[in-house]
Amino acid sequence: MTPFRTILVPLDGSPLSEKALSPAARIAASMAQQAGAGEAVKLVLLRVVSPVALVAADPMLYDELTRMGSDEAQAYVNTARESVDAGGATVESSVIVGSPADAIVHYAAENGVDLILMSSHGRTGSSRWVYGSVAEKVLHHAPCATVIIRAHVAVEMFQNRKMLVPLDGSPLAERALEPALAISRAVQSDVTLLRVVSGREPLPESMTPAGAKVAAALDEAAARDRAEAETYLQGLFTDRPNQHLFFDVLTTAGDIADAIVSYADAHSVDLIVMSSHGRSGIGRWLHGSVAEKVLRGAECATMIVRSPQS
Repeated sequence: MTPFRTILVPLDGSPLSEKALSPAARIAASMAQQAGAGEAVKLVLLRVVSPVALVAADPMLYDELTRMGSDEAQAYVNTARESVDAGGATVESSVIVGSPADAIVHYAAENGVDLILMSSHGRTGSSRWVYGSVAEKVLHHAPCATVIIRAHVAVEMFQNRKMLVPLDGSPLAERALEPALAISRAVQSDVTLLRVVSGREPLPESMTPAGAKVAAALDEAAARDRAEAETYLQGLFTDRPNQHLFFDVLTTAGDIADAIVSYADAHSVDLIVMSSHGRSGIGRWLHGSVAEKVLRGAECATMIVRSPQS
């Protein structure tokens, strides 16, 4: 079964929001090629028209301004639709009136959207789609996986055909694995499964015998953690024979999110795929923690797969 049959790209009329069009079209085209008999793949370009705040003052003027806004928006998405080549996938356009984030989430839920791709910032009138506003709300409430392409990203999606899936050993974190592999198969990207384990800060060279014993014990524990991580990733790798699949273990004494971002930069990753929550030691990978820090700091697009509880 095709994993992403309905792909949604919210647009606000800005070039920044349109950065999601090319990768979305590429995914849709690849999914259409893989689709079985009776499976249709479609790419939907959505423009949300914000309500005009003149209802109480003049309802007739409100209706007229809303109609004008909708007509302009429809013309825009129609033009965008004509410019998109999604291969065998159907490209549709839609305009709805409402609060942008709520309207996007509602549309996705009502229309069985499997994947949302959107820019983290663009312009709608005098406001902006900034992370912390529309994109953040969509990310938290969307019923499906969401790819956020932040305005500052230096690497285009699929530019290097290298994807990264950070895992922490939990089933919840592993929810990111199958969507990542589905996209990898579609666009022929390599996928690296990354497990980050905690190490220790360097200790002073001059230590007491007791201090040396502590250091040795910490090194032994770190070695056990690394061996466990390698065994875990080897298991996932063995269960999924794929010439484009790799795995790696990274030991860090610092912040987990920083380590993931640095690894992605060093290995020319163009898409990070991770669950919005999992477990790391006694903590959790939640929005506001690892996933959000990675999203904010990565120099490439980030795909967040929400767990049912998040």
